[in-house]
Amino acid sequence: MARPFKDAHYPGVSSRLKKGKVVFRYRAKGMPEIRLPGGPGDPEFEAAYEKATQGQGQKAVIIDLPGRALPKTFGHAARRLETTMEWLDFDEATQHKNARLIERFLNLRVDKSYPLTWRDTPVQHLDADRLRTIIEGIFATNRTVAKHMMVAIRKLLWVATDVEKWIKPQEDPSLSIRVRVPKSTKNPAWPIAIREKYEERHPIGSPARTCYALGFWLGNRRGDIADLEWGDLVTEEIELFDGSLELIEAFDFRQKKNRNRHGGREMFIPVVDKLAISLEPLDRSKGGTVLKTAYGKSFSEKSLTGMMQHWTRQAGIAEGYTLHGLRRTFGTYLAECNIQARAIMEAMGHSSMTITDEYVREANKKRMAVDIARAINEREAKRDAMKRRASLRVVR
Repeated sequence: MARPFKDAHYPGVSSRLKKGKVVFRYRAKGMPEIRLPGGPGDPEFEAAYEKATQGQGQKAVIIDLPGRALPKTFGHAARRLETTMEWLDFDEATQHKNARLIERFLNLRVDKSYPLTWRDTPVQHLDADRLRTIIEGIFATNRTVAKHMMVAIRKLLWVATDVEKWIKPQEDPSLSIRVRVPKSTKNPAWPIAIREKYEERHPIGSPARTCYALGFWLGNRRGDIADLEWGDLVTEEIELFDGSLELIEAFDFRQKKNRNRHGGREMFIPVVDKLAISLEPLDRSKGGTVLKTAYGKSFSEKSLTGMMQHWTRQAGIAEGYTLHGLRRTFGTYLAECNIQARAIMEAMGHSSMTITDEYVREANKKRMAVDIARAINEREAKRDAMKRRASLRVVR
């Protein structure tokens, strides 16, 4: 058996016996080995050894670095998006949702038979047909996810058009694509009959009735209802638009939504008479949250969802009427009171008019339907009166 080759003139070279023949190899630390032909002193051996020591005979090792991005690609757009002030203004939850959807898009293959992904594809290569195929593939299984994916991709296209100017605005492939999701039927507004049934079952002073009153007459979300404290109840002298002065009792607090983003929307909600009646028997001496359990403890935000479900069942109310549904009830109630859209937006703490306009449209739709019914009734009444007059005969 041949002894392993070791020679100070050929560092990195070793030998081994293979099928009765001594073969030589060169291996540097952390690199794959290179087979050397012949033996020390042979011209081919010397040439191969020289190349190996200079790295010419080694295959390049490509390391896929996290966050890498080729210029003007969707991967580049994603990295750039995360540095824009618009992105930094999003709250953490919004950033996480969009980042997850964007990563899902970046990892999609441009062609199933080829390894190229959209991450390494120049933005200009995405046309409307390809984008429609991507969105329709998601739309077939989940319409809501398809809509959110479209929003996420539009953010990348916004970087390419408005921020970096890689493509012209009219070249944006998303301009002709609209993803429409059916209006959600979850958390519907509570009709009057349902509200009366709940009020009949749960008396004033009970946690169930207090939660209901706060949810309805304040029109805020469950987190705000759970955290509302007696210290948030203030009395202020307000000069009204007609010039009169009134002493107003109101809840003054900041909404939890977007609290990490911009501190939350500051709310000032006067206590209406029916809410005052519901709060009157409650113990305010110990302070703390307004809404408490039967043991005097505060409710957690999540527990209120389950408790409202329990309380509606006790009242014999069908599934689906929730605490968030009371917020919608408040918005519907204000619209039906013919309150202006801007005032409804402020009263509910909406960040835009989009949702507020839905309440106003629904209320106006009902008003128009009533006006139509009245017009029909008046027209038919006139026809009936005309027929009665025509049937009269004058006797001389």
